Amino acid sequence: MFQKGEYIMYSHYGVCYIDDIEEKTIDKETKPFYIMHPFNEKSKIMTPVDNDKVRMRPIMPADEAQEVLDSVSADNIFNVTDRKKKDQLYTQIIKEGNPMQLIKVITSILIDEQEKIAAGKKISTTDKRLLDRTEKLLYPELSLALGLEVETIKERVTSLFQEVV
Repeated sequence: MFQKGEYIMYSHYGVCYIDDIEEKTIDKETKPFYIMHPFNEKSKIMTPVDNDKVRMRPIMPADEAQEVLDSVSADNIFNVTDRKKKDQLYTQIIKEGNPMQLIKVITSILIDEQEKIAAGKKISTTDKRLLDRTEKLLYPELSLALGLEVETIKERVTSLFQEVV
């Protein structure tokens, strides 16, 4: 069980701060609930402590966060050409929330974007949406793990990416 005052990773919301843990009675059953809010947002989320329908895990340690950043490479990308399969793959990875896979999605989309720019085109709206979603999930966690601002993480990933292309 996580504690009040902790940051955790929570399914599709990403990093959340546990504001409180309260007993709530729903359908005549009383159990503890996390009361939390997503990183840099004011909205509140309430979920049972034992909720098995969502993924909740601790923030990764600093050494793992550094490994994620160190994995940025032009060779560490997804080479899926079928648009539908690529969208399904990226959506599944976002749902699972594995940081090493999330950085691979980011790198893959950034490389695709560079290729499109070189050809005088833009990335698709779907890719832009997937990139934004992936960055929103990964960068705050890296930020907390490494003690850096989210913008600094984004700049570091961009700079690492520039070095590999």
